[in-house]
Amino acid sequence: MAKKILTIANKVIFPTSDGGSMAMSNLAMILQNRNYKIDIVSISKNNKVKNSNQPKKLTINNYITQITFEKNMCFNFNSLITSLFTTNAYQAIRFYDIYIKDYIQKLIDENLYEIIIFESIFSTIYLSKLKINKNTKTILRAHNVEHKIWTDLANNKIIKKIIFLFLSSQIKKNEENIGHFVDFIFTISDFDKKYFSQLFPKKTFNIPVTFRTYKNNIRKIPNSIYHLGAMDWKPNIQGLKWFMSQVLPSLNKENISIYIAGKNMPKYFYNYKNHNTIIESDIKHVETYIKDKEILFVPIFSGSGIRIKILEAMAYGIPVVSTSKGAQGIPYTNEKNILIADDKNEFTMSIIRLIKNKKLAKTIGDNGKKLIESHFSDLVVNEKLNNII
Repeated sequence: MAKKILTIANKVIFPTSDGGSMAMSNLAMILQNRNYKIDIVSISKNNKVKNSNQPKKLTINNYITQITFEKNMCFNFNSLITSLFTTNAYQAIRFYDIYIKDYIQKLIDENLYEIIIFESIFSTIYLSKLKINKNTKTILRAHNVEHKIWTDLANNKIIKKIIFLFLSSQIKKNEENIGHFVDFIFTISDFDKKYFSQLFPKKTFNIPVTFRTYKNNIRKIPNSIYHLGAMDWKPNIQGLKWFMSQVLPSLNKENISIYIAGKNMPKYFYNYKNHNTIIESDIKHVETYIKDKEILFVPIFSGSGIRIKILEAMAYGIPVVSTSKGAQGIPYTNEKNILIADDKNEFTMSIIRLIKNKKLAKTIGDNGKKLIESHFSDLVVNEKLNNII
């Protein structure tokens, strides 16, 4: 008889639409292969719905079932005030709904779950509200050290800076306390493991996302670069704004085809479209989108965790140009398996360098594959899980 796991996620996992959902689906597949049956409760942002009492059930396969609730997350002043007088951050409170809580509790009451996984600090808003069997292990899967993202996003505009630093301080309190209430903390990057290990050394483990490497024989679009990332995540928006204003003008002078895509693409980015710059929103087939491009560029200046899109590109042998913040959490070697560039001139010249030097691009791509095989294989992760679960 298959053992059971319940996963509570702050986004839809299947179908995968961004790095976060890919990381979640990746773990689900690993656990499925270990003969676990998995119920997933996903909470999806939809500011057009009035209530969250119409869940959608999707059977992924014989092992995985996903129940999705759509939740209105428009700014709520009452929730903000509530967050001032509780230990819960405003961003986490947005994900809470009593109907969803009751549905989760019903699943717990009707199933003997061996493990309950809370994907992200935001989904732990439900932890204190649930009655969980004492024999059930609880896991926080920390995709980022969330408070650091908001600290990084704070800028010199006084009002926005105050708001972001306030939000950061709220989430930090949650992250500093959550280890008292869960059995394990899984991070997806070793960089984030260091943070949580300082707080909860015996409970914290780095369980990276796994990838298989592929032979990518698809004919490439000549001199093509791409960026793919969810555009409802502030670090992606911030980074792409920088790229558009600081790097794109120089690249437009070169013979380079620039592809940019991501769900919930803000309308103002479409103003940059031209014969060389193709901008899209939702991509139905991510693999098809990336496999015929020559280079991935990642202009990220805030955040923690690990950029799944970099690992995904490396698995296909696609060379990557990234900021050091974007590549954070990856055990890279600059100039060997990635090119790191932190200002506009370096970033521009690194892209042009790979476009003009195809031999160097292939070497960087091949070495990226080797990095995946040595640090992000199924074998590596299964060995870690064997020592924990």
